[in-house]
Amino acid sequence: MAKKPSGRARAANDIAEGLNSLIGDGLEQLRAQNPNIGFTLIADSDKPRKAANTHGGSYVCTDRELLANIWRFDFNKRERAVLDIMTAEVDEEGQWRGKQADLAKVLQCSQGSVSKAISTLEATHFVWKVIRCLYQVNPDWAFGWGTDSHTKSIASIGVATMDMKRIKIPYESTRKAA
Repeated sequence: MAKKPSGRARAANDIAEGLNSLIGDGLEQLRAQNPNIGFTLIADSDKPRKAANTHGGSYVCTDRELLANIWRFDFNKRERAVLDIMTAEVDEEGQWRGKQADLAKVLQCSQGSVSKAISTLEATHFVWKVIRCLYQVNPDWAFGWGTDSHTKSIASIGVATMDMKRIKIPYESTRKAA
């Protein structure tokens, strides 16, 4: 008799199958264009499993959790577009190099609008400025959890900095008062 997969494994497979059916070939095209982008790794059920190095003792696959709850941050279209562009164009260290004016040209808006969007992303710890024209995209968002890129990026940033820049999902602020 074949052994049934655990609840967590079934849930992961259900998520992968659901995303594949919703997105179809678009997911494969995104993966081919940029293999390190975080949200393309979510539906990859063949991702190798690694031992979890957690500080609090509990395991949460942060890239999946963030993607499932990105709507709770209530980003507007411009903030989400800036985040997606930065995420798609990160280097192997998770850093995005470029000027706000260049982003404004791509998005066909003012540099001030891009600056406000980046300020919102900095306040939620998705992105932070390292030096002029160099931004660090949070590895928990930019890379699939436990990938080599994710591990190397966190090692280069430092555990203390990552503890300060941890993305906190705003569960309470999304509930509407009755």
